[in-house]
Amino acid sequence: MRSTTLLAGLAATASLSSAHTIFTTLFVNDVNQGDGTCVRMDTDGNRCTGPIKNINDSPDMACGREGQKAVAFTCPASAGDKLTFEFREWADYAQPGVLDARHQGPVAVYVKQVDNMASDSAAGDGWFKIWDEGYDSSTGQWASDKLIASNGLLSVKVPSGLPTGYYLYRTEVLTFQNVTNGYVDPQFYVGCAQMFIQGSSDGPLVIPADKKVSIPGHVKLGDKSIHFNIYDQPLKLPYDTPGPKPFIPAAGGGSVGQKKVAQTQGAVPNTCLVKNANWCGVEVPSYTTETGCWAALKNCYDQLDVCYKTFPPSGARGCDKWDTDKCKVIDAGCQSGKFTGPPNKGAKLGDASVPAPGPIPPAKPEPKNAGGGAGTPSVPVPVPAQPNPDPEPVESNPAEPSVSAAPEPEEDPTYGGGDGEDNGEPSASATVTEAPVEASAAPVPSEVYVELPSVPTNSAVVAPVSLESGLPSTFSTVVAPKPTATKGCGGKGVRPELNYGYKRKSKKVKKPE
Repeated sequence: MRSTTLLAGLAATASLSSAHTIFTTLFVNDVNQGDGTCVRMDTDGNRCTGPIKNINDSPDMACGREGQKAVAFTCPASAGDKLTFEFREWADYAQPGVLDARHQGPVAVYVKQVDNMASDSAAGDGWFKIWDEGYDSSTGQWASDKLIASNGLLSVKVPSGLPTGYYLYRTEVLTFQNVTNGYVDPQFYVGCAQMFIQGSSDGPLVIPADKKVSIPGHVKLGDKSIHFNIYDQPLKLPYDTPGPKPFIPAAGGGSVGQKKVAQTQGAVPNTCLVKNANWCGVEVPSYTTETGCWAALKNCYDQLDVCYKTFPPSGARGCDKWDTDKCKVIDAGCQSGKFTGPPNKGAKLGDASVPAPGPIPPAKPEPKNAGGGAGTPSVPVPVPAQPNPDPEPVESNPAEPSVSAAPEPEEDPTYGGGDGEDNGEPSASATVTEAPVEASAAPVPSEVYVELPSVPTNSAVVAPVSLESGLPSTFSTVVAPKPTATKGCGGKGVRPELNYGYKRKSKKVKKPE
């Protein structure tokens, strides 16, 4: 029969699939940019915290599933600034958590320069690593252990020699809970932030050949660096991290201290009153009549509908704020006969993001040998077959020291939010790159009744529409939209559908004869 030690070890791993992780939130110099803002994220709540499959060839290795799609916003920073990446077990922070402590391995940050966020491929050549960490023998910790200890917050410095331009910042967490001497299934969790860096020069970015890699392709399943058994006692150290050695571009090449270059792609517009990830709510048209009031409410709900249909797994708190602080306020005014507005026109509604889960750590030191010397390539090793491990029966002996058991492999990560159940709720899936435009205070037709129409779901940003067109000629109802149901994407599974929305029937307005 199996030993009690082995059975205990296997039982302990049964819940590991409910403890994956995802990069959700970017901070620049300790300032929260917003949950999901500028972040390319898998919008499928059934799998968003799950690891990448087919690490040898999948383009998902670059920026994750759906990582080839640009999001609407690109966050600005300057050379030398501190960037902080937040990782969560539950994408929407429905519960606190970063990563199961038994998921151990290295962490890295890669960078790639692009000319056009919308059209340039994340997958492919041009990537280089600016920081990594594997196993710290002085503390007995993996980089993943340190990430958990810092509440899922990882800070790095924007290289001071980075030229001005657009960049993808890629986070990579690798864990070895499914790697044993007879089974190889390393787990990669990757994500990307879109950045515009005001650099120290306008020269080209030159990356040494041994530091530049293509993703996918920077690691292979047979590489020794991703074939490490964390259950060996003692560990077979030292451990070499996967991929190239870090490279920190040196300042120089081009004009130093040049005038600032304006960001032309993905800037959050000044008209934005509140953000939710890469959606933006902008002011409704002004009104001075009852008809105009109801039309403005319709416009507010149009925008809210898009927000609820497109919010990513990081949550819909910005949508909620738009509903509470804008739409419901207009609605109350229309109901009470206050037909001049909108109230608090142009006022910013404030940040709706989850606060940082703890103190934001200082930036990791830049590697001492970064940029110098040739990178040490990973050493290929034969890849064992991958059956489920089934050790020989061993009788336990209480007098002998307990040995950590090698776990069974995890189930497929396309789990229903973490417990393996999939109740079939739809999830937000649309992401676009269009930015909102200025609202138009167009005149409104007199005495008509408005109804919330269907709203296209392929846009994450919406602007007020002209109130001269598209208004129905019959009495109806202005209805607040509900969010698309989504999964919590982590922890114990399905997040209950939130009870948003309500119905408000306006006063009937007599149509002119």
